[in-house]
Amino acid sequence: MNLPVYLHIHLKNDSPDEILSKLDPEMNMKSPVAFHLESMSREEQRQLIGMIENYFETENISYKFPYPIYIISELESSITGMQLVKKQEELPKFFQQKEGRMNVKETHLALKNRLLHQEIRNVDPAVMRTELARYAMVHRQIYEGEKEYSFYKGLLQKLKTGKKRG
Repeated sequence: MNLPVYLHIHLKNDSPDEILSKLDPEMNMKSPVAFHLESMSREEQRQLIGMIENYFETENISYKFPYPIYIISELESSITGMQLVKKQEELPKFFQQKEGRMNVKETHLALKNRLLHQEIRNVDPAVMRTELARYAMVHRQIYEGEKEYSFYKGLLQKLKTGKKRG
């Protein structure tokens, strides 16, 4: 059993054949993926990001789970829903290669993780995104309500302890 470490994919040009040969529906099932686009021009990077994102949308695959797909590019993150980083060093350290063997507890967790991946594989990403957005909206409303409640509670406390005029 191996720990999930980054699968680094270096793209040399923006030809659709090269990109499609690298893309696979199972690519982020076992480990996170990092596409390196920093050797290309900004326009080529923009086109490649669009192609990669379109692939995941048309295949109805998520680029966020079970493992995320990162794109190393100098472009701004506002152009895509995928996670963009400027340099390889900015990738999360959690998935970096570690030295040594796994202990018994880590092996047990890795096996449990594999079972969860099989369960995730059977989930429709579009449905999962809408469920996640709905869940986030409800919790945002709870947060806003609690924030307003705390404000009014503090205001009432100040009014009660304040000196009376008159």
